[in-house]
Amino acid sequence: MTISEQTQTSHMEEDGLTYCTVHPTVATNLHCNRCGRPMCTKCAVRTPVGYRCRDCVRQQQNTFFNAQMLDYVIAAAVTLLLGFMAAGFLSMIRWFFIAFFIGPAAGGAIGQVIMRLTNKRRGRYTGLVVGVCMVLSALPFILVNPLGVGIYLVMATSTAVAQFGLRLSV
Repeated sequence: MTISEQTQTSHMEEDGLTYCTVHPTVATNLHCNRCGRPMCTKCAVRTPVGYRCRDCVRQQQNTFFNAQMLDYVIAAAVTLLLGFMAAGFLSMIRWFFIAFFIGPAAGGAIGQVIMRLTNKRRGRYTGLVVGVCMVLSALPFILVNPLGVGIYLVMATSTAVAQFGLRLSV
């Protein structure tokens, strides 16, 4: 008996139906094309080669992420320092419309500095670290110039985080 057949028989009830491994009350005929586990439509992830379970998709994606713990520390330190300086500079300028230009430029520069310091290693949570640190670095200045720093915060954070491809699902 193969592993796939063992997995399928372990999830069968007496009535002959196969049930999802994550949702044991949902009957299904769908199986992961990599590991053979039964899965419902909520658990299935469509890939170019067919439907796979979330565990197999996550394992496959892990091969692309090679960041080390030090890379997250570098990303946080650089973002806090450069974001603090940019937000401080912007809070001194009273023309809020300048934030539309300074925000994306600062966010892009911060993202590029982080990429160079980490040798372009990819981390699953680098975008999240950068986004949180961008917000924290601008908070002290939000009371001084709320409109300008708020616009900067949205523009710079979105530009910096976009460089790291933050995905909040699977």
